[in-house]
Amino acid sequence: MSTDYQEWHTGVEFDRDTGHWHGIAEDIDGRQRQRTEDRFETKGDAAVAASDLLAQLREGGASGAADR
Repeated sequence: MSTDYQEWHTGVEFDRDTGHWHGIAEDIDGRQRQRTEDRFETKGDAAVAASDLLAQLREGGASGAADR
């Protein structure tokens, strides 16, 4: 398990029930994942939020992120 988040990557996922996007940060093995609490109308906004989330994780913590 990577705890320094250097081997993590970002992505987005679409919630078909709500029609909104979430940003995600996930480890290389797909065993750990953080998802933005906020929902976004556009995929691009979710991608930016995912990058921000990973930056926060790498800096020492991310408030507002949900573990998988």
